[in-house]
Amino acid sequence: MRITSIIIATTLLLSLFFNRVEAQVNRFQSGEKLTYGVYYYLMGVWVVAGDVSFSVESAEHRGKQCLKFIGEGGTHKRYDWFYKVVDRYESYVNPIDIRPYRFRRDVSEGDHYFVEDCVFDYSKNAIFSVLKIKEKPLQVDTSTLVDGSFDVLSMIYHARNLDYESFEIDQKVPINMFIDRETHELFIRYLGVDTYKHSEYGEIECYVFSPLLVNGTLFKSGERMKVYVTKDENVIPIYVESEIRVGSIRAELIDYTGLRAKLGAD
Repeated sequence: MRITSIIIATTLLLSLFFNRVEAQVNRFQSGEKLTYGVYYYLMGVWVVAGDVSFSVESAEHRGKQCLKFIGEGGTHKRYDWFYKVVDRYESYVNPIDIRPYRFRRDVSEGDHYFVEDCVFDYSKNAIFSVLKIKEKPLQVDTSTLVDGSFDVLSMIYHARNLDYESFEIDQKVPINMFIDRETHELFIRYLGVDTYKHSEYGEIECYVFSPLLVNGTLFKSGERMKVYVTKDENVIPIYVESEIRVGSIRAELIDYTGLRAKLGAD
């Protein structure tokens, strides 16, 4: 299994779902940073694969004040000789409704490298993307902008603003996710509330979800993933587990700074 799949998968694991709201109060702020340990399970052994972090900054995009989300992931240095991964994702968004203005990713994984830049043009209902893969020619594409679509990074933060208390157990919540120049119409299934026992932070009450996955190189289609987000004012993903084609993966919160409220406090 490629380590790159674990890093990308973590971003997708934490991109929970989409549901429009008329007004919202952001449960995150500039200066917040969340860090996760990513682990791979195969043949009875959990292996520490790498770390992934998500942070929030104040920024400007084409003269407009916005929020900038940054997702960075990489393998631990002891794996560099085998398969080195250094990935960086960026998303510039409207600070009010978290609609993405621009999504960029710089991916370096072993001998595989590419840079992708996507601009969301709401006046033209289009997403313009530029893709450069190593020495290959520049690829320019235009995709239809489906209303309510988010990139995988902005989707994480939009999801944290939702009213989880309004969902019923077993309810399916629609999701629109734009990735690889396609919009995927999926859903998540709300599973209720459970307590997650964290080795460092103790027992934390969480909302639990199971997203519908797209069939691919890492995941089989279906609801094989479980996501825990804190039932507090921050609503942050704290633990994710999933079966994959070979073995299992999990991601757990290992560090945080800049939260709006105390972790685990209602």
